[in-house]
Amino acid sequence: MSSRRGSIGGINMKQPGPEKLIKEKKIDEQWWADWERKGGWRPEGWKIIEMNDGPTLNDLKPERFLIVHRPHGSVFHHSYGKVSKFFMGLLEGKLYGTKCPKCGLVYCPPRAHCFNPKCRLQETTWIELPKKGEVFSYTVMAIAWPSMAHLQPLVGAMVRIDGTNTCLPMTMRDIDPEKVNIGLKVNIHIEKQPKGDLLDVYATPAEEPKPPKRTPEELKRFREDMEKTRAWVRKTFGPK
Repeated sequence: MSSRRGSIGGINMKQPGPEKLIKEKKIDEQWWADWERKGGWRPEGWKIIEMNDGPTLNDLKPERFLIVHRPHGSVFHHSYGKVSKFFMGLLEGKLYGTKCPKCGLVYCPPRAHCFNPKCRLQETTWIELPKKGEVFSYTVMAIAWPSMAHLQPLVGAMVRIDGTNTCLPMTMRDIDPEKVNIGLKVNIHIEKQPKGDLLDVYATPAEEPKPPKRTPEELKRFREDMEKTRAWVRKTFGPK
């Protein structure tokens, strides 16, 4: 494969050559073309609602409003660049990180160059990582983006993979949100049909959880919030 040459300040420099396709999973281009022809942003439905409205809370009166359902979507084509190996690894069911040959820091998510100021952006090398780690921090989410709404209540965790110096964000499964604790040992999994995205990665407990201490009032409020969320999921998506 030939490469192009350019000149900067009289110095000849190699330029990236033409792309060579190695492997691809394409989107359904015909489906997307048909959808585009229908007209993105064109309303596909509507509803009229009535609610109180006014300049102040003391001056409210019923008023009607029209709400339109306007679907819109975009297809983005972007490169993972120097950290592509991490995402290609997910497609193969493997977990990769990068290691600085100077200071020894191990990054996951990976960094193409070390962020230790003493290393002066030293280029890192790739290493395969174990699928084990521990919860460094976490949050229990009672709201999620549409593609994961059916999984609520959702535990989002920052997991430090064994042998690394950074944390990888992922969701947790097979655990009651009430029982998650910082320091919990976890096993890391990759979806059976990965898409080459960070959401391919999730964790499950590798040991018996040690629930954090909560006051009776905190526990009562937490459980009420979780039950409201589960009730909404059952109503919206049906029983699991």
